Amino acid sequence: MRSLLGGWTPAVVSLFVAIELLACPRIAASQAKDTVSTGPAPVARQASLATSPKTLATSAGEVALDRRASDRLQSAQHVLFDGRYADAMSAFTAVLESGDARGNYSLTSWAQHGMAIAAAFDGQLARARTLYEELLRGPALFPLADSIEAAVLTKRHSTASALLDRFSDSHPSVLGQQYAHSFRALDLLFAGSCDAALAEVTRVPDADRPLPQAIRGVCAAKAGRHTEAVALRDSVLTHPLADPNSWPMIVARGVALKIR
Repeated sequence: MRSLLGGWTPAVVSLFVAIELLACPRIAASQAKDTVSTGPAPVARQASLATSPKTLATSAGEVALDRRASDRLQSAQHVLFDGRYADAMSAFTAVLESGDARGNYSLTSWAQHGMAIAAAFDGQLARARTLYEELLRGPALFPLADSIEAAVLTKRHSTASALLDRFSDSHPSVLGQQYAHSFRALDLLFAGSCDAALAEVTRVPDADRPLPQAIRGVCAAKAGRHTEAVALRDSVLTHPLADPNSWPMIVARGVALKIR
């Protein structure tokens, strides 16, 4: 099923759905400052269509490339959403190698972010770290949250803890604490401590959001409570607001898909 928000990059979509999915302000891809929510073409390219007849053909070609790249990225995003991580990495890589997204940061960062998450959940941590480092060198709307996601998913626990402390101190709101406690719990889970992860989940303002549910499900599976684990997994995977363009949902699904 194609998303109603399918014409927008994950960064834009995540601004709208992150609160509903994880009740947090931002766990999404870096987005270029020139990106607009009406489609994949950046403002600079849109503006060129109206400013100079001499550049009309060139600009139209660039917009066509943007749209072709966006369509291919949408397809890769669905593969990522389904948890087919090796296939997703190949699909995102193909877009970058094609040159269709060249010069458009919002599209190249979309591919880089998708590849980083896919590599992390595929167990290729060294590759995921390299991809996140490349992504984080560019402009970002929420660099601290993006850095936390990178540290947690690539299991750099000391870095993640320090970043989460900074985030928690600077975001005392309910939404900020939902994010901080959810990702701290995930970091503790990845560090191998279900007891600590579940204790952290009890501090989450809403433990029935997808990421806390996924964490509880993984720990239930580890404890041999298969029926409970499957119920929590299925709750995440059938979440009514699930959207392939949402990075928060993809992270929660990646955790839930660990439950067999």
